[in-house]
Amino acid sequence: MRVLHLLSSTGFHGAENMAAALIRQLAACGVENHVGIFRSHEGSNTELLQVVREVIQGGEIIDCHGKFDWRAFRVLRRYVREHKIDVVHSHKYKTNFYAVVACFGLPSALVSTCHNWLGTGAKMRFYAALDKRILRMFDRVVGVSNEVTIELRRHMVAEKVVKIDNGIEVQRFGGTPKSEALRMLGLGARPVVGFVGRLSADKAVSHLLQAARALVSRGLAIDLVVTGDGECAQSLHAEARDLGVGEYVHFLGRRDDTPAIYAAMDVFVLPSLKEAFPIVLLEAMAAGVPVVATEVGDASYILEDGACGVLVEAGDIAALSHAIEKLLTDSDKARRLGSAGRWRVRQRFSSIAMAERYRELYKDALGIRCGVS
Repeated sequence: MRVLHLLSSTGFHGAENMAAALIRQLAACGVENHVGIFRSHEGSNTELLQVVREVIQGGEIIDCHGKFDWRAFRVLRRYVREHKIDVVHSHKYKTNFYAVVACFGLPSALVSTCHNWLGTGAKMRFYAALDKRILRMFDRVVGVSNEVTIELRRHMVAEKVVKIDNGIEVQRFGGTPKSEALRMLGLGARPVVGFVGRLSADKAVSHLLQAARALVSRGLAIDLVVTGDGECAQSLHAEARDLGVGEYVHFLGRRDDTPAIYAAMDVFVLPSLKEAFPIVLLEAMAAGVPVVATEVGDASYILEDGACGVLVEAGDIAALSHAIEKLLTDSDKARRLGSAGRWRVRQRFSSIAMAERYRELYKDALGIRCGVS
């Protein structure tokens, strides 16, 4: 089976991490993978091609200028035909549209994974509404969270929509000794609280900074490690200084060694206001780190309603700080939650389980396409 994965990215975030894990595991199962990356401007990210280059049979950077670049349609259609692609698997708004138009009349099955519809502005609401209509023309559509799946079924035939949990390569996490991780980051004896993710408004890292100030004011000195980049980076740096916690906060920027960074943490925190299926929760759990997360998206499902981590209401900074403090001061609870989280990820959210479900879905989509033709 030949599968072409399509992405249009401005960074290497959750969708890109999921795609990389899926591609590597599908390759281990004997699937022939190809990757197409749309490049629209200087901010376009083509990193996925490098990350999976050793396990793919072909890759293409598709230059795309403007909303409707007919040359990009032709490049994509030619690639699908020349490489006899069986399944085109798209992951983003733009790639959904280009896949439908470029593959019109071809026997290739169309599969899309909907990670979320981000943004609340009028422009983004328009794109989201258009995307949901375009997705009706796909053979199978995957929602990565309960919320996304329910929304998809409101706009198309319910039988087309499938929920598949994201998965990670669990073997990448938990192998770095804590002492080595602390030394790598230049940290000392203070407990380490960490965040990994995009520095955007939805992630509410500002709430974590305020929670850190509350902890320090109660006499609990910590090191807060913030890993990631994004549009809020500069304002968060300034806020840390203004709150008087600058000496406790370490902004690491985008890093490729996140497994080692998780190993340094005593508590991982996801303070988001909005999520779909946060992969960083799986990563922290796979590393055995106890987690505190807000009840958004599928966080409660991932944490088994609090059996594998602490859940707090989104936006409740006081509850956030007290939950962190509880895990830092109650070593038995922290150890118990860390172990439960590791076990749950290995049993439920591995890339092996995810890839097997997608492989079956591809076969299903191909069967539908063959039946139609």
